[in-house]
Amino acid sequence: WEAPSHSDGSYIYTQRDEATNLRLQRLNDVMAAKMRSQSVEPKPADESGETAGLDLMSLLVNPDSFCETAENFFDLSFLVKDARATVGVDENTGLPVCRLAEAPDGAVPKTQNVVVLSMADCKAIGELWGIERPQLPREEGARERAQAAAQRAPPPPPDEEESDAY
Repeated sequence: WEAPSHSDGSYIYTQRDEATNLRLQRLNDVMAAKMRSQSVEPKPADESGETAGLDLMSLLVNPDSFCETAENFFDLSFLVKDARATVGVDENTGLPVCRLAEAPDGAVPKTQNVVVLSMADCKAIGELWGIERPQLPREEGARERAQAAAQRAPPPPPDEEESDAY
C-alpha cells in the first residue's frame, strides 16, 4: 500500500490528515490550558530534571472509548516526536506525566516506548483514576464521520512477504 500522491510524487493531503491535525491541535490546546491552570511551565524537550506535569492517564484515557484512548496516545506520540511535548515520571508520585515543550535548538535524541493497553486496562484506569468524562472531548459527530470514512477506504493489500517480526 502506498500513500496517495500526485504525478510529481508529492503527497496528497487527505481528510484523514486534516482530522489528525485537528486532533493534534485540540490536544495541544487542552494541554496548554491545563498547564496554565496548574502553573506548569513548558521546558525544553531535551532538558531533564524536574518532572512536574499533567497526569498522563487522566488526560488521555477515555474509559468509555478504547479507540479514543488509543487515538489520544497516538496523537501525543506525534507531539513528542516533533519535540512539542515530553513524557516522564513524576518524582513524587511515580506516575506518568506529560507537558508541552519548547522546541530545542539542536536535534532531540530519538527514543521509543511501547505502551501496552487493553480495553480492560482502559476501564480499570478510568476507575482507579476516577475519570468520569474524557478530558479531550471530540467534536460533535466525529466518531460517526471516522466510522464512515473507514468503511469507504479500501483496506491495504496484504504484504507479499511474510515476516516473523511484529
